[in-house]
Amino acid sequence: MSDKVFRFDIKGIKTVDKKMADALAKATYGLQDEIREAQVIPREVGTLQGTGFTIIDHAKEGYMDMGFSTPYARRLYFHPEYHFRTDENPHAKGKWMEDWIEGGKDEGRLAEIFEGILNL
Repeated sequence: MSDKVFRFDIKGIKTVDKKMADALAKATYGLQDEIREAQVIPREVGTLQGTGFTIIDHAKEGYMDMGFSTPYARRLYFHPEYHFRTDENPHAKGKWMEDWIEGGKDEGRLAEIFEGILNL
């Protein structure tokens, strides 16, 4: 049995981790823009749409948080039976982010954006 020594470039690993976290943050911001551009967020004067936010605190762990900060965002999101105006955003609906999460028609978009940023 031969003795082999493996040396890890810790600095290099940290650099890769940082680049991955940065790419995830950029991808999440890109996805948030895509959701806004899809015109699915209910809109009257734009307050709800303008409060979209992304929390990047957990990028190093591989996940991000997205949401909307108006007091009524949760009520509108979880009540797709409401009749939303479609003059400003023609595809406005409740659960407007569902298409981009697991099981939605665009569920792989975040990964696609992420890979594009990393040039994979």
